[in-house]
Amino acid sequence: MKKTVLTTSLLMAGVSMTLSSAFAGVDPLTQVKPADAGWGLNGAPDYIVDVPAALIPATGVLDYINTTIDMPFEEEKWVKSVQFIPGDKRVLHHLLSYVVPGDDAEHEFDEADNIDTVEFLEGYAPGKEDPTTYPEATGVKIPVGSAIRMSIHYTAMGQETEDATRVGLWFHDEQEDLKAFRTYSVSARGGREDAILIPPGDMNYEMSTNHIFEEETTLYSFRAHMHYRGKSMRAAVIYPDQTREEIINVANYNFGWQPTYRLDEPMTLPAGSRVVVEGSFDNSQYNVGVPDPSQPALGGLQSWDEMFIGYFSYTDE
Repeated sequence: MKKTVLTTSLLMAGVSMTLSSAFAGVDPLTQVKPADAGWGLNGAPDYIVDVPAALIPATGVLDYINTTIDMPFEEEKWVKSVQFIPGDKRVLHHLLSYVVPGDDAEHEFDEADNIDTVEFLEGYAPGKEDPTTYPEATGVKIPVGSAIRMSIHYTAMGQETEDATRVGLWFHDEQEDLKAFRTYSVSARGGREDAILIPPGDMNYEMSTNHIFEEETTLYSFRAHMHYRGKSMRAAVIYPDQTREEIINVANYNFGWQPTYRLDEPMTLPAGSRVVVEGSFDNSQYNVGVPDPSQPALGGLQSWDEMFIGYFSYTDE
């Protein structure tokens, strides 16, 4: 009997797999290799941050890894583009990166925190893999003596593997007249257990939170973040005169697709404008992503917990 060779491209997972024989008794997972990925902009980055390699076991629950990498620059840099290339995207659940003072790099904080000395750089998540380029004449500043702090979440996938993610940074050649591109997380304190309590079986549990921008702000983009029970999220602004304008409506939130939504035209928010984030969760048996619809869902860091965060990216005066 002639042997057959099957080649299957798992495009959605970003991997490829070859089976020497359909009936050879070989576990196909042992033959799956991550797809090669390259830098998405013309030319290599100006600087590449190599994240320390991590060995990911085949099974188990993995705690977040926080790692800090000092930047060697002798003059300040302004980042204009960022790209993340996972070593093995099958296990890299997400990665958040921040610019922090080098002498305070071990300060503990989570993704729901907003700290004056910490600037959000960019993040990697499912559906968010292309290079990110900040709006024209904006960037994220890396002062001299800074470090890059990364919060990394791995998930086991049934096969032991190693991840060594790379982060590419492209810098502005000219640094005059640039505005700091910032990201503010408006949240229900997603990492705190007492912040979220979704009753078992609830198909439409609603939440909302808000933030007032004290300075005039130019809003560029928004990203919604919830976990498996996330159903919808929308954002709006209430101006100082109490008129309301919708910003975005993510009507069918999908945990496996978390892109940043950039506005067609930036919005100018006068000082005192309130941004409002509203959303809903489905913790019922009709949501196939729910781990156990008979149990309440609490806030927490792991994917089977819940979060409720809206990320606003902006510049101000």
